[in-house]
Amino acid sequence: MAAACLPPGMAHTERYQGSGATLAVCRDGSPAAGWHQRGIDGDTVAVCTTEQPDLLGRYRRYGEEMVNHLHGAFALAVWDGARGKLLLARDRTGEHTVYWRLAGGRLSFASQLWALLAEHQCTPELDPVALHHYLTYRYVPAPWSIVAGVGKLAPGTLLVWTGERATTRTYWRLDVRRREPAPSIGQAAEELRQRLTEVTRTRLAAAGPPQVLLSGGLGSSLVAAAVAQVSTAPVRTCTIGFTDPRLDQRQPARDVARYLGAEHAEHTVAGIDPAVLADLARCFDEPFSDPAAIPAYLVARHAGIRLADGFCGAGGAVVYGGYPHHLLLGWLNRWPQRATGLPVLHRIGAALVGQSTSGTPLRRMGRLLEVAGCPPRRRYARIVGQCSESQKAALYTDDLCEELAGMDSSRLADEAYAASTARGDLARMIDADTRGYLPGETLTRLRATGVGHGLRLNCPLLDHQLLDRAAGLPAGWKVPYRRRSLARQLAAGWLPVRTDWSAAPSARRPPIAAWLRHELRDLAWDLLTDRTCAGRGLFRPAAVRKLLAEHQAGIDHSGEIFALVQLELWLRAGPRELAPRPPTNDHELAAMAP
Repeated sequence: MAAACLPPGMAHTERYQGSGATLAVCRDGSPAAGWHQRGIDGDTVAVCTTEQPDLLGRYRRYGEEMVNHLHGAFALAVWDGARGKLLLARDRTGEHTVYWRLAGGRLSFASQLWALLAEHQCTPELDPVALHHYLTYRYVPAPWSIVAGVGKLAPGTLLVWTGERATTRTYWRLDVRRREPAPSIGQAAEELRQRLTEVTRTRLAAAGPPQVLLSGGLGSSLVAAAVAQVSTAPVRTCTIGFTDPRLDQRQPARDVARYLGAEHAEHTVAGIDPAVLADLARCFDEPFSDPAAIPAYLVARHAGIRLADGFCGAGGAVVYGGYPHHLLLGWLNRWPQRATGLPVLHRIGAALVGQSTSGTPLRRMGRLLEVAGCPPRRRYARIVGQCSESQKAALYTDDLCEELAGMDSSRLADEAYAASTARGDLARMIDADTRGYLPGETLTRLRATGVGHGLRLNCPLLDHQLLDRAAGLPAGWKVPYRRRSLARQLAAGWLPVRTDWSAAPSARRPPIAAWLRHELRDLAWDLLTDRTCAGRGLFRPAAVRKLLAEHQAGIDHSGEIFALVQLELWLRAGPRELAPRPPTNDHELAAMAP
């Protein structure tokens, strides 16, 4: 739920009927959906998406620096009528979102995109630069949004508007400085567990038994253990599973639930109903095509029936270094390096990836060789990216290719990795993840699928003080599979004994390649080859048909196809049709960039 607001005064009320909710915010103090009306003092109004005590008092004491005194997830707006100044802010890790638009001397904002678009009567236009980035990362990274002229605040970013111009600045970044003197690994683990317990206690709802979404991994298991320690009510846990044993993680979740004495529920997926993808697309403000959204959607639907609040383990991999690409890149960077990379090795790896199925040893080998062949400075971007520039160019129409000439989406990840001041490859990856992959993929997926089912998720591992403490610990403690790893130490005493707590979580994602050849085949062909899709002028129909045919013949194009399917479903699900437009110009980008 969201609110579309227009300063000055925030007296303007826009009601947007969507997703079964009427969204509004009023200066007279009437209730608003999504935004909690927290205070009015003369010409000063403050609203926030979460409960934050004494917003106006903090603004009077600290001004713009009030954001450094807030905790947890929030999207914040303060209108100072006396100074003619509007303040917008997004929380440090990007749990909540702020969209904004400056047009005709007016700035409007909302916590959901469609609420913002409902305020404007003109037909919104699709931003091809944002589309270009979406196909690479499977989400639209900030500060872009899929709608031209609409910006999205990056995590830890503050926007100030004075009626003439809007300026943004970053108020928080992960503190990657080494802790001196460094504690022992046991002491560090105990400090982190204590902080997690404190944060969980403050986020625990006053009424109702707490519920935790268990993935079978360490992050959600630690959160479940913390909830069990501080809750006086029985803990409920919920997980999703697949009938394919290679993908199933129900047994580790059962073990944790049994160890903690939790009431456990499971939902098993034997196949995929094509209708799920359309429902999934409607959950998101912007196109999103990470297949991990499917189990997230299903477990949120299952859990949302039982409870409106829940906990999850998002952010755990940032604490103890558990993303699969942390292990892969850290290992590759110990090989002999060539600044230009090894193009032959890259081509061999790319060929193996194209001819293999996701999750198989051949695919993993191909992925390893493909990334190993990249220049070292480009490896991080290749790991977190989906479609390469050449793959996208093969799909685009001639006009779109011309408009996007010279635009390289991988530079976003390259620059984030290069800009990190952390020492060591793993620390740099974690720092870059907090600016891109974590808020753009992980949190977007969990937030959208949860909200789509009335489930509000708490992510205590994303507490910024906890993240800062963990970021300053030695990188060697965060390498998976090591006997003395931070992951093993965090689990000790809190969770059942397992030999693989320190292992990077397996990339157990839905078998989307197989589904696109069977259950989702007709949906993909019908969506991507009809006149509506072709008429958008974005992709060449012949190239799309070739992609579909090659996938059916055994060449894995599931990443590109799923991205196109979810884009088309999202475009058809929205309450307003988006028209194509030229790329965002330099002036607009300068206004939107932090």
